[in-house]
Amino acid sequence: MNMKFSKSTLMSGNDYPLTSSITLHHPTIREMLNINQGHDSEQIYWNYIHLLLSDPYANMVFLDDIGKNFMETSPFEVFLLQWDNLYQNYMEHKAFYDKMAFHPFSSITSALQFFIAEDHDFVKSQYEDGSFCLVDRNNASCQINQEIYEYIYQWVKSIHKIDYSGRIQPQDENARRILIEDTRSEIKKQSRKKEKNNDDVNYIGSLMSAVSFGGNGVITPFHLNDCKMYWLFEAFSIENKKSNASHILDGLYHGTLSSKDIDKKELDWTK
Repeated sequence: MNMKFSKSTLMSGNDYPLTSSITLHHPTIREMLNINQGHDSEQIYWNYIHLLLSDPYANMVFLDDIGKNFMETSPFEVFLLQWDNLYQNYMEHKAFYDKMAFHPFSSITSALQFFIAEDHDFVKSQYEDGSFCLVDRNNASCQINQEIYEYIYQWVKSIHKIDYSGRIQPQDENARRILIEDTRSEIKKQSRKKEKNNDDVNYIGSLMSAVSFGGNGVITPFHLNDCKMYWLFEAFSIENKKSNASHILDGLYHGTLSSKDIDKKELDWTK
């Protein structure tokens, strides 16, 4: 995926017109907090992100269980698999879900709707060449194919400054199998922990506190709710880089660090 959004575009906080019928939405903290009328809003928000990114690495166990290699599967393929699974789950237990007035499939459609400015009613469809896409029931020209999805993927990834560069990259099949089984064990461990201590997700809340009370004063509690998501993550990142650069310069000044032992890039906290 080579789709990139410039830093100036992200910093503007503006929505991004992608096609004539799809505008990528840059949400505010207030919009995130308003999800589900404020109940478990951050947890639901992260679920939206995970569903839209449909990261093969994060879904390696799920893919392995259905006979797919996560290293050979694209995020778009995982996204469509999750779309199918959620829909199938609803159809298999339709009477129960209808009685409860709950539709598990709505999680993925709500995720799309949250990060797209326009209202759409997407269904899965197929081109003549056999490839799949999503099509708006009310506007057949509005489609999410592989290319459009990759822009959505990159947009969501960019505004939250999600970085996958530090991940383990298996060099052979044996290493891949070990990584999958280790991940499977970790998932089981975390599942047991959740049963004992089902804490709410608080990462964004912690960032809100950090940039408001530990930052440079640009973002304060008085206008925090109107802050765009990228601003929040970027403010925290910049503050960390600036603090790290100050410590390095302090070490150089006092002679506890040698200039040959540092990466000069760490001193430029603006990038």
